[in-house]
Amino acid sequence: MSESVLVLVCAAALLPIIAGGALLWLFTRRLQVARARIDTLTGELELVRQSISGLTAGAVGTDRRIQHLEARERQLAERQETYEIQQVDDQPYGHAIRLVQQGAGVSRLVDELDLSQNEAELIVRLHGHRQSA
Repeated sequence: MSESVLVLVCAAALLPIIAGGALLWLFTRRLQVARARIDTLTGELELVRQSISGLTAGAVGTDRRIQHLEARERQLAERQETYEIQQVDDQPYGHAIRLVQQGAGVSRLVDELDLSQNEAELIVRLHGHRQSA
């Protein structure tokens, strides 16, 4: 065989090996890029998890504070109602005022509480339900 044919045969034999090596290098490089991307995404995912964890903890704390404030609001409303009832009861005509607020008229105040006609009329005017004109 001539030398040129031998070179061609060797080149033809080496060509698949060189092509295979090039493909192997290309796949290795793509694998490195993919792994780097996975590492980046893993880091971003961890940041998202931490953010969600922080938001969840904040929401739980906010929920507790809201529940505490609602309970406190109920307590204050009850205390205010009790105070208002006591305030009406502490007034000399407290029972008469309550009766008028419930719809009692002058005659009922005079009959049940032994108030004078003038006292009963004054209490009805001051504390009775106003009629629309």
